[in-house]
Amino acid sequence: GAGPIVGPRAMSWYLRDCRKLLRECVPEAVGLLACLAIAAVLRARGDVRNPEHADAEAWDQIKSQWPLLITADTLLSLQAMFRLVVLVSALLGARRGAPVPLAEETSVLWLGAALARVALLARSEAYLLDGPLGGKLPAACEVAVLPILFALSRRTLARAPFACATVLALSATLASRNFLLLAGDGVADGLFMASHSLDLLAAFAYLIRTVLIENRSTDVSIGFAHVLMPAQQALSAYYWLEAFQAVPELVGAGVPFEALQIGNCISLGAYLGASALFFAEVVDRH
Repeated sequence: GAGPIVGPRAMSWYLRDCRKLLRECVPEAVGLLACLAIAAVLRARGDVRNPEHADAEAWDQIKSQWPLLITADTLLSLQAMFRLVVLVSALLGARRGAPVPLAEETSVLWLGAALARVALLARSEAYLLDGPLGGKLPAACEVAVLPILFALSRRTLARAPFACATVLALSATLASRNFLLLAGDGVADGLFMASHSLDLLAAFAYLIRTVLIENRSTDVSIGFAHVLMPAQQALSAYYWLEAFQAVPELVGAGVPFEALQIGNCISLGAYLGASALFFAEVVDRH
């Protein structure tokens, strides 16, 4: 049968599209490369932690298990950095009028999750991340996304404040019945689980918005989000499946380990499904 026609004209169209894409994705590329460069520099600096003698053996064991990253917390630090980059891109796309899946309902839920994480970090140091990328860097990323998320979600907050408050209350209720004992503080441990509950709901909202958006846009921010959202979620899913083993003594109530593992995997599936749908339509258009 006849195959695709490949010739000088088709090649010129392809090169023109590539040049256009490179021009349009400069902010996204710069942001992503900056994150990776910061991560590489901090990792090259090596382990700067000086644990107490009682913790030194456990810390050395952790480093031996994660020789490249030093500690598995590096995965979550990278996730926080990627979230900041993808949200800046989404804000730029929204200002250009693109129907970004990360806006509206998705950003409201992510805003709730981010607020819970910032409140958690302000209340307890038990959830601070370790490793060369840990400490203040991921905490600063969590604070930096707040104004971006508010800008992306302000219309939904104004249109349906009661619905938003109801979802937040339900997430808090779920978190109060399934939480870890890492901080020894019921509020802090509940905030941690609430943030993950809202992240899960945000993943579903992202998928639903991707399905329902009728006016498909070729804005680079949308394609960038569909690449980076599964990537950032894969870091979290891998962490909870491989790096953080279930310990009965750390269970405060319910089934928090199962909730974190299953929830993060479901979120990853939602982002992968949204990306598959988007890129299938892109291929179909071409």
